[in-house]
Amino acid sequence: MTERKNAYTYDDLIASGKGELFGEGFAKLPKPPMLMFDRITSITSDGGEFGKGQV
Repeated sequence: MTERKNAYTYDDLIASGKGELFGEGFAKLPKPPMLMFDRITSITSDGGEFGKGQV
């Protein structure tokens, strides 16, 4: 399994859209031109208003 990261680059997001980042059976982000952001600077599995995570 891929180690969880707390930030993702544009290339990581593109790889996710191709199904290459997390592997088979995992959700994919949209690819350009539907990709809505160019990086994720911080992502956590806890925190946020409901304690379910924060991007």
